[in-house]
Amino acid sequence: MRISVDEKKVKRNRLIGRYALIGSLVILMGGLALTLFGQQIGLLSPDNTSLFFAVYMVILVAGFSVSRIGMFFGNRHLSPLRPELALRENLKGLDRKFALMLFQDPIDYFLVEPGGVTALIMRNQAGKTGFQNGKWKRREGILQFWLGRDEPLGNPSADATEAMKKLNAKLAAKYPDLKVPVRAIIVFTNPKAELDIEPSPIPVIKAEGLKTYLRSENKLRELPNSIQRKIRDALGAPELPKGEQS
Repeated sequence: MRISVDEKKVKRNRLIGRYALIGSLVILMGGLALTLFGQQIGLLSPDNTSLFFAVYMVILVAGFSVSRIGMFFGNRHLSPLRPELALRENLKGLDRKFALMLFQDPIDYFLVEPGGVTALIMRNQAGKTGFQNGKWKRREGILQFWLGRDEPLGNPSADATEAMKKLNAKLAAKYPDLKVPVRAIIVFTNPKAELDIEPSPIPVIKAEGLKTYLRSENKLRELPNSIQRKIRDALGAPELPKGEQS
């Protein structure tokens, strides 16, 4: 398998993650200092208590909001459990006609295969996650949302549908008459994830089972090399390996 990464995008997002996390700590420490020393420096008095607490709440909300931004980018670019590493590890061994595309246009994670294109919808939530009656469910309290490292689950099925639309649009922009199988897979990377999934129109699997899934009866039928070359050209994927160009 060949891997293509937009290094500039990764570097930029790592910086955003680092600075957002540092910035959130600065904001929260400022709020703490205001609480401890506000009265001593004249910012807190019986005459301005309401204003003080209003300012303090703004600082608190701002600090936690910026921390969530930092965690969003940190989970994708700084964490040892980031989706990129899980994909690299669990797809290792696929032949060189597969190309793993990371942080490229139009979506962050997708796989160019000999038989088409697969959007990879990545989730890193630990604990119980369910999909019943067409709805995703995960227990998450207010404190877990603000203080936990996990991102909100959102709607992976809707994200998968949107990702496939973007891939199809990207292909059609370059080759309007090209017919390419485009599918999506929802992948949970956290080893502590517990999935309770009813049959879903979008496959849902753990990262460790992804390679087996791609090699099983779910394997896409290989397309002619001429079509594979057009797919790779449209999506900016590495060229077919030498010996596969005819």
